[in-house]
Amino acid sequence: MKISTFSLVSFALAAGLVASAEEQGSFDKSLTVSGPVDLDVKTDSGGIMVTSGSSGTVRVHAILKGQRGWFDSGDVDARIRELERNPPVEQTGNHIRIGYVHNRDLLKGVSMRLEIETPSNSQLRARADSGGIHVDGIHGPADCRTDSGGIEIHNVGSEVRAAADSGGIHLSNINGPVSVHVDSGGIEMTGVSGSIDAQTDSGGIRLAQTRPAAISAKADSGGVTVKLAPGAGYEISAESESGRISVPEISVNSSFSKHHVEGKVRNGGPLVSIRVASGNITIE
Repeated sequence: MKISTFSLVSFALAAGLVASAEEQGSFDKSLTVSGPVDLDVKTDSGGIMVTSGSSGTVRVHAILKGQRGWFDSGDVDARIRELERNPPVEQTGNHIRIGYVHNRDLLKGVSMRLEIETPSNSQLRARADSGGIHVDGIHGPADCRTDSGGIEIHNVGSEVRAAADSGGIHLSNINGPVSVHVDSGGIEMTGVSGSIDAQTDSGGIRLAQTRPAAISAKADSGGVTVKLAPGAGYEISAESESGRISVPEISVNSSFSKHHVEGKVRNGGPLVSIRVASGNITIE
C-alpha cells in the first residue's frame, strides 16, 4: 500500500499536537499570620494576582501548566507533580515567600500562575519574568516588576513602585507616592494622593492627582496628560521638543512658547515637571 507524503506529514503533525498536549496541575496552601504581612512573590512565567482577604490568613492558589514535546513527554508531568507535592511556599512568622523554587529545573517548560489572598494590612514585593501582575486592596507599600506583561495596581494605602520592560501600567486609588517606569508601554494613573514620578521610553502617560504633590513625567515617544488636584496651586515647567503644550491659565515666570512653558497655577505650589521628546503635553 502506498502512503502519500501528504499523509505522512499529516500524521506527524497530528502526533505532534497530541505530544504537545498541555499538562496541568495546581497546589493550595493556607497560612496563619498575625499582624502586618510581608509578602515576597516570584514567578518565571504565568503571572501574579494579589488581592485582600480575611485577616489572619494568607491563601495561595497556584495554577501549573506545561507543554510536552516529543522527547520530554513524561518529564513535564513529573515536574508538575513534584511542585504539587512540595509547593514553593515558605513562612517565617509574618514574612512569606512564594514561588522561590530552589531546584530551577522544575520550572523547565512549566508556567506557574500565583493567585494570593492576603490580609489588607500587607506589604508586597512581586516579580514576574513573563506574565502580568495584578494587585488590589492592600495597605502596601507595593513594589512590582515584570519583564514582559502589564501591571495593574488598585486601592493601595501607601507607596507604590512599578516597572515593566514591555507592557502597560495602570494604577488607581493610591494613597501615597508613586514611582513608575516602563521601557515600552503606556502609563495611566487615577486617584493618586501623593507625589508622582512616571517615565516611559515608548508610550503615552495619563496622570490624575487628588492632592497636590510634586509630579515628574518623562516620555521619549508619546504624549503626557496631567489632571491636577482640584483647586490646588502648582509650579509648572513643561517642555516638548516636538509637540504642542496646553496648560490652564497661569502666571508666567520666565518663558512661554509653543514648546516650553514655565509659570504658576493659582498661587503656586509643588513642582510639575514634564519633558516630552515627541508628543503633546496637556495640563488640566
